[in-house]
Amino acid sequence: MTNAKLCQFRGFAFLVSIVITMLSISEAHANQMKKQNLLELMRHTESIIVGTVSKKEDGFQDGLPYTEITIEIGQNIKGDKGSTYSFRQFGLIKPKPTGDGRINLMVTPAGWPTYSVGENVMLFLNKPASKTGFQTTVGLTQGKFVIRGDKISNGLNNDELFARIKFNGPLKPTHQDLVSQPSGAYAAEAFLSLVRTAVQENWIAKGVMTDDQ
Repeated sequence: MTNAKLCQFRGFAFLVSIVITMLSISEAHANQMKKQNLLELMRHTESIIVGTVSKKEDGFQDGLPYTEITIEIGQNIKGDKGSTYSFRQFGLIKPKPTGDGRINLMVTPAGWPTYSVGENVMLFLNKPASKTGFQTTVGLTQGKFVIRGDKISNGLNNDELFARIKFNGPLKPTHQDLVSQPSGAYAAEAFLSLVRTAVQENWIAKGVMTDDQ
């Protein structure tokens, strides 16, 4: 083997080792990730949108792999994203040639949300990263809710979504039904209504929705 080929092989082997390490760390992180309730999701989100995934494609930005998701927005619950919004999340849809004879294996890490065209979603989006502009949902799969028919659930099947939250004041019966449900898919309209009301009436700042200490 020539020196040039040996260096290329070593470089490729080093890249593969990095990818394996990153995926192992991502899977471990996903398995140990703290469950976030609705109050925590709302505190850390920059915007909350409801819509349909209309496009999904992947590529590289400054050598970093990404998947770009485009949403046709039906509701801007928090933050005005217009009628469509696109964001780039770290990781490829599937392994992809880099153009120099190699294959980049850095797909979406385990425990991160994935998307399908035509999927109806409600997203609690983080602020884009300052250096890359990459963006994902708060709590990863916890901040991505999928709407199927008249039901809605996140990546943890809404587990503990209302745990450790205190509501200081009466709730509408449909909202109270949600709070009393420990987990499982919620009635979509009732959940959207609760989140929309909490944002519009500023429940967190006014102390209507607080930590249950």
